[in-house]
Amino acid sequence: MKALLYSLSGDHNPLHADPMAAEIAGFSRPILHGLCTLGFAVRAIIKTICRGEKDMIKNISGRFLLHVYPGETLITEMWLEGLGVLYQVKVKERNKAVLSGIVTLNRLSTSI
Repeated sequence: MKALLYSLSGDHNPLHADPMAAEIAGFSRPILHGLCTLGFAVRAIIKTICRGEKDMIKNISGRFLLHVYPGETLITEMWLEGLGVLYQVKVKERNKAVLSGIVTLNRLSTSI
């Protein structure tokens, strides 16, 4: 039911809401929107590395590696290298990487 909220924001992709469409595409059930996964990763970086200062973000890039099902637990691992934050998101239940990339910062937080 939560996946139906995607249609309110203009996402009419049936992979996110229709079990039959998801099955035809090879998934056991509807999948989470990739940008939702990316949003969770960037939120974790802002909270952890940027200490809540979202204006520190200069650029975001990522590569989607695998699907995520709604309700799965996402774990974001991150490593600071200069002004870049390398990150990887894993699904805890399947122990699989689903997203990786880099967030470039404008500056470092004064509290790191």
